[in-house]
Amino acid sequence: MSPRFKWSPDFLPSLDGRTYLVTGGNTGIGFWTVHHLALHGATVYMTSRSPEKGASAISSIKASIKKTHPDLESRIYLVVMDLMSLRSVVAGAKRIRTECAQLHGIVNSAGIMATPYQLSEDGYESQWQTNYLAHWLLTYHLLPLLESTAAAAGQEGAVRVVNVSSMGHAATFKEGIRFEDTGLKDAFTFRRYAQSKLANILHANALHARYNDNDNHKDEQPNPNSNSKPRIWAISLHPGNIDTQLNARARGGSVLTPILRCMGAYITPEQGSYNSLWAVAGTGEGVEAISGGYFVPVGERKAPSKLAQDPEGTLASRLWDWTERQMRTKGFLDAI
Repeated sequence: MSPRFKWSPDFLPSLDGRTYLVTGGNTGIGFWTVHHLALHGATVYMTSRSPEKGASAISSIKASIKKTHPDLESRIYLVVMDLMSLRSVVAGAKRIRTECAQLHGIVNSAGIMATPYQLSEDGYESQWQTNYLAHWLLTYHLLPLLESTAAAAGQEGAVRVVNVSSMGHAATFKEGIRFEDTGLKDAFTFRRYAQSKLANILHANALHARYNDNDNHKDEQPNPNSNSKPRIWAISLHPGNIDTQLNARARGGSVLTPILRCMGAYITPEQGSYNSLWAVAGTGEGVEAISGGYFVPVGERKAPSKLAQDPEGTLASRLWDWTERQMRTKGFLDAI
């Protein structure tokens, strides 16, 4: 039997006037994240690799919302983006910067799990690029928009970046990230997945360090006249054990999924969106200082693996510098 959660999207405030971006919004937890954000009045940009599947998902969400809230006009916009093409990611980010005057949150939700070894058109292993690199690059290109939104809001927690990781991040090698060989061609496929999910947490940690370095003044409201960076909250999380298409695509998933399903080990994709929704738009008790934290469903702070905790920020800093060098060398940061 699926667990009962103390928090659900019913607790979300009105999100009218707020804008969010969700990657992988045409299916799974991304679909339901878009659904509930739009249901609460937000403008939502969602990415999908397939124009047809993206358009179909938006039509489905709008029709569902119209049934229960006939007076609500859902504002959902499709951004066609292939995370296996970094050029596509940059183009999508450029479109969002052009169309949006503000951006209150990003949910980096799209991902693949334990898939066979494959290289992207950019020369990176598919899980490393889809789960981590593409989201790092997308977020990087949108940081100026996030910064301006946070500065204008003048309110703690008004702007957030949420990285959907996994408890599987702990299954990495002892060094965490193999910078000399991020493709891990000869490793077990789940090791590649774990490395990419560890990178999601380290990315959030690095963002937190850059935008919340004044932690001894957490109770103070941001000063719009200050020259310091505006606060952007960065959170990583495990969405729960979810019965989605990722399980079918993963090696061994076709055997394990029916067994785990019968044991009641899974939650639904909609329930899997709860933690992301809480992290990107939740308010009230328990959401006072969540930036830099790692959370399990729903809103429960939990210590990730020792490598992900990275108390000195050394691994997160190394990963950020490595990624920035890679992207700059390939020309993907030139448009900033």
